[in-house]
Amino acid sequence: MHNFFRAGFVIALPVVSALAQENAATLNYNSLPPPSPRESGWETGVNAAYVGGSSAKFNGQRRGDSDAFNFNVEAGTRIPLGEEWSLNVKLASDNFFFDQVAGDPIPSSVHTLRLNMRVNRQLNEQWTVSGLLMPSLYRFENVGQNDLGIAGGIMAMYRVTPSLTLKMGVLADPDSDIKLLPLLGVHWVINEHYSLDVGIPRTRLTYKVSSDWQIYAGADLSGTTFRSSDRLVSTPASSRYNDALANYRDVRLGVGTGTEITSGIRMEVEAGYSVYREIKYTHLDTTVKFNPAPYVRLGLTVKF
Repeated sequence: MHNFFRAGFVIALPVVSALAQENAATLNYNSLPPPSPRESGWETGVNAAYVGGSSAKFNGQRRGDSDAFNFNVEAGTRIPLGEEWSLNVKLASDNFFFDQVAGDPIPSSVHTLRLNMRVNRQLNEQWTVSGLLMPSLYRFENVGQNDLGIAGGIMAMYRVTPSLTLKMGVLADPDSDIKLLPLLGVHWVINEHYSLDVGIPRTRLTYKVSSDWQIYAGADLSGTTFRSSDRLVSTPASSRYNDALANYRDVRLGVGTGTEITSGIRMEVEAGYSVYREIKYTHLDTTVKFNPAPYVRLGLTVKF
């Protein structure tokens, strides 16, 4: 089972540069069907996670251990645009902090900003089509034209039954390893206790203990696309890693529990193992890989 999850998510890893943290934070529009065009509301989420230190491998050498801490903040809204149309807008700040290893191009911190926009049209009771546009800022310091990126795509959702929804589409991202990637997903309410979400960035089997308490197990994909600082490394031989575009990716397998503290406020606590973690410098074709390590995550979502 471990190898199955790992293989499946390694195949899907490049999409993280465009979806960029739709996974890690508790706010996740893509895991569920879009709301009715006549519904509106706001949703904010904060997410914090820590991955324990593990050996970093670069150019065939292991020089030391590096851990990771991430803190992500998101705020989004759903805006009705008539009987058939609606708009989802979300602003997200992704922040990662790493232990640096001498000789490896590992930044001490990464800060990015992303605006996700999705226009939905509900064709009928079963079909909804969406257009996606995701401009991003790859760093906050010494910002230039090369620090701006954009991804986009199209998506269709088909409600097979009230309890089963299928998602399909395609995503284009010029800064990803794979420039064009198909998207597939499933949301299935199996019965009154069990539900299943399959896809990117989250695959999760949930058991509903009560109306406001759930436990779950599954896999998450965390990460972001960023541009390194122009002073990342000081040695001339490694200067090409300064001001370089990179993807940080972290595949986690874990179990957790979620509860609704009060109306509209939900908290999740999760623990497990980070099984595949890397920093990939796409245009340089080099990668820093980290050994598996345990992780913990805390998430909070507020809806109103």
